[in-house]
This record gives sequence, C-alpha cells and structure tokens, in this order.
Amino acid sequence: MKRIFVLGLFALLTAGANAAGNPEVVNEKVLQSFKETFTNAQKVKWFENDNSYSVRFYQGETRYIVYYNKKGHITGSMKFYQPALLPTNILADIAENHSDKTSFMVTEISSGSGTAYFVKMEGKKHWFTIRYEGNGDSSVYEKVRKQ
Repeated sequence: MKRIFVLGLFALLTAGANAAGNPEVVNEKVLQSFKETFTNAQKVKWFENDNSYSVRFYQGETRYIVYYNKKGHITGSMKFYQPALLPTNILADIAENHSDKTSFMVTEISSGSGTAYFVKMEGKKHWFTIRYEGNGDSSVYEKVRKQ
C-alpha cells in the first residue's frame, strides 16, 4: 500500500515535469494562490499541463515543486531540504534509532492523503532511505549496498 501511494504520487508529480517550461499565461487564481502562500519564492519556473500547473522554486535553502489545479488549489508538493529542518519527533527518532548513520537529505512529499518524509542516510556498508509518516512511524524504504 505504501509503495502504491508513492508510485501514484510520483506519477502525478512527474506529469508536470513533461510540460513546457514557463507558460506565457498562468491562470490568475493559481498565481494569486502561489503569491499568497510562498511570499519569498526565488528562481520561479512554471510548467503547464492539460489540467494543472506545477511550479519549481527555492525559498531559502529549500527547493520546492508544487502542483496546482486550474482553480488555484494545491494538489500536491515536494520539498527537498537538509535533515535539520525535519519535525522534532522525526529528529528524535533518527537520534535514537539511526545514530550509526549520517542523514544528508530529505524529500518531503505531500498530497491529499498525507505527508511522508524520505530521509537519505549513509551507513558503513549501505545507503538507506527511511520513510517517515507525520506521526513518526518509520520503515526502511530502500537499502543499497555500497560498492
């Protein structure tokens, strides 16, 4: 079930990546919603699909991809950032259960069904991706042996 959620969200999110960059006209409702929500966005690049828009940008050190429907509502998002910005409950779990690994990147995926955090970690013999739910529940999503 977890993989279906991620695969479905990935398909939704990558659909916008196939559209042409920076359309000449972005729906006014979408632009207004974006400007109200992300007041400090930089390096903004829009993409248009048949029924939606996506926008890629930076806000501070965090990279975003946000998906909007034509009515201006956010339908999903991805954030890429350093582990220090994770929620406190997840940081506590990493300190307690993964102290033998080094965390180096987070991908946060949000959709109508919730938010998941994918934390990349390096161990002595393996690379790991640990998937966290908002409540702190976790599971090993990926484990790759180092060469």
